[in-house]
Amino acid sequence: MEQSPITMELGEKIDITAIATLKTTLAQLPINAEPQLLDARHVTHIDSASCQLFYAYAQHLAIHNTTLVFLSPSDKFMAVVKALGFETDFNYASM
Repeated sequence: MEQSPITMELGEKIDITAIATLKTTLAQLPINAEPQLLDARHVTHIDSASCQLFYAYAQHLAIHNTTLVFLSPSDKFMAVVKALGFETDFNYASM
């Protein structure tokens, strides 16, 4: 089975200071790429604003029959996602 290419690699720090840039970057990604893969293994800091943006983006993709998948999310990424209640709203895969 051929592995899908990574759509975007997330940086270490994803928070409100970079939310406008992240939103613009996500808006430029192709909607019809199935699935959209975000490499989350390097994330050391993520805040609620970023999680909310990812949630809204995942909902937007779902309307277009595309799935958002976080690849190998870091422990910190998962801890924040779980604490904010988004754990079951996101899809995950290992690299």
